[in-house]
Amino acid sequence: MKKINKKRQLGPVVEILFLGLIVSVLCFLLNLLGTSGYVTEAGSLVTNLTVVNNIFSSSGIKHILNNSLVNFQTLEPLVLVILSLIAVSILEASGLLKHVFSPLKKVNSRFVTMGVMLVGIISTIIGDYSYALLLPLAGILYKYIGKNSSLGVLTMFIAITIGYGTGLIYNYQAYKLGDITELAASNIVENYNYELLSNIFLMITSTIILTIVGTIVLERFSKKYPRNEETDNLNVSRKACKVTLIAFAIMISVFIYCIIPGLPYSGLLLDRGEPTYIGKLFASSSPLSQGFMFLVIGILMVCGFIYGKVSRNIKNSEDYSNALTKTFEGTGYVFVLLFFVSILYEIIDWTNFSTVITTNVVDFIGRSNVSGIILVILVFLSIIFISIFIPASIPKWNLVAPIYVPLLMRANISPAFTQTIFLAADSVGKLFSPIYVYLIVAIGFMYKFEKDTNMSIIGTIKKIMPVILILSVVWLVIIVGWYLIGLPIGINSTITL
Repeated sequence: MKKINKKRQLGPVVEILFLGLIVSVLCFLLNLLGTSGYVTEAGSLVTNLTVVNNIFSSSGIKHILNNSLVNFQTLEPLVLVILSLIAVSILEASGLLKHVFSPLKKVNSRFVTMGVMLVGIISTIIGDYSYALLLPLAGILYKYIGKNSSLGVLTMFIAITIGYGTGLIYNYQAYKLGDITELAASNIVENYNYELLSNIFLMITSTIILTIVGTIVLERFSKKYPRNEETDNLNVSRKACKVTLIAFAIMISVFIYCIIPGLPYSGLLLDRGEPTYIGKLFASSSPLSQGFMFLVIGILMVCGFIYGKVSRNIKNSEDYSNALTKTFEGTGYVFVLLFFVSILYEIIDWTNFSTVITTNVVDFIGRSNVSGIILVILVFLSIIFISIFIPASIPKWNLVAPIYVPLLMRANISPAFTQTIFLAADSVGKLFSPIYVYLIVAIGFMYKFEKDTNMSIIGTIKKIMPVILILSVVWLVIIVGWYLIGLPIGINSTITL
């Protein structure tokens, strides 16, 4: 019976190609039907008509052929994964990860899972870097504690993705979403200001609840995965750990000094042209934002070299060069998947497929004659649905905010709470999406650790579906419960206007 199932299982590459074909055929049919949607610009009442383009047209085929390599080269996760693998490679080959992770084998499994959940949720402060850096680290962690490595990758993927909804620690994404919210609200309330900590109470509460529930659910889910045993000959050295810790503390101190404004020669990593400190830190033009992965890799390479040298796991420059590529072994599948998914993304983008679907869904909700708790639930569910086609948060909020923010304001719901609903539903929707690029990356890393030739995108989503559904219900209960009770969602911020 297992052999039959294996033959019927589509591989991730075939699934991506199949999804591309489905989207292309749908766009062909929608183009024939003249399907269109109106995109409203945030901060104005201007709307632009958008139609579905036919990818099978001569212009569509030329576009894909002309841009397939360019899209792959500019796909952000490609660079992030390569850079993170360099850092993780030296840490693993030096023995530092074994030194840090092996003692956790004695810790109760549920506390390890809880730690991974919490780290994943909080790590969203560094944006998508968290996926590239923490997914392989989670696989290695689970290897050293005797658990299944692919389970570690999946656990971290779920934690980071659901963490985008909590926004416990303010990041650049929240900063940009707040700007869009302000523009969308200005059609109803002039000079509306989205405050930095406008939803902090709800976010802290949701982080605690989701960490606890996620731990319980994932611990039960983990029983389906066989345990792995770590085997390597790397030395573990307390002396190497102490020297490395001193070097790490010095480098982190310098790093922190470089992001503090107003001190002598400080602020080197800040964009001084931004009006707010968050903007100075995370603006796309800030040295910190542009060079974050470079800085992280530099620090980790130094730490790995020091630990490896003192522990004698790295004896010479040749060992060090080889150590920088250790984790790249078996990761070719990640890059193959990213190439094909970059083509799928270009098809979706050029045809306006997701944009037209989104505008029609938003328009339907906008014309529905509902309010109160029903409206909140409808908005939550619609954003989950839209996220399947547009996983990226900022482009999606650009499309839906100009309609949803004024709509809920007319129902006496504050823009801050509307953005909170969006963040919660957005995080859940990403878990449902078979085209979310970091799900593809996660599957690539799972394949690296397990060499499971029967792995698939849809199969992975099905496997974690019970976890996704439970976390979805938990998020909805938090949102609805907060709305019904009417507690403040943040400092000087309420649910109603």
